[in-house]
Amino acid sequence: MQLDQVKALLPRQIQELAEAIGLPATQRLVEELGGTTWTVAKGVRRLGVIRHAALVEVIGERAANIMVERWANVPLYIPRCAAALRRMRDLEINRQFEQGVREGVSANTLVAELARSNGLSDRRVWEILKQPGPDATGDLFH
Repeated sequence: MQLDQVKALLPRQIQELAEAIGLPATQRLVEELGGTTWTVAKGVRRLGVIRHAALVEVIGERAANIMVERWANVPLYIPRCAAALRRMRDLEINRQFEQGVREGVSANTLVAELARSNGLSDRRVWEILKQPGPDATGDLFH
């Protein structure tokens, strides 16, 4: 599941980051550092070298260098993007459910498995499955 499917739910700061370093690197950054304030280090002093290396490990050399060029020594709050990540999870649950149904697995079995694998109750999985998917067309008569 990709962050670009829920781009409208992302905070503006994350959208700016995604424009600069790309969505895949931004997704890794949010997954690893979401909810924290991160000062982008140039990698000149000892602590800066350590912080830069940690950033490279998370998002790669190219993306880290872009962040240094744009936000060096600036503390950036990296939001958790909870709404977007929740929507991504819900879309993935829908995708797995539809795939299982096509393969002939019963709905109750699928819901029980999806609840266990996502740490949710079966009632919550049923609620997620009742939500409109990303391809919902809305009212066709307007």
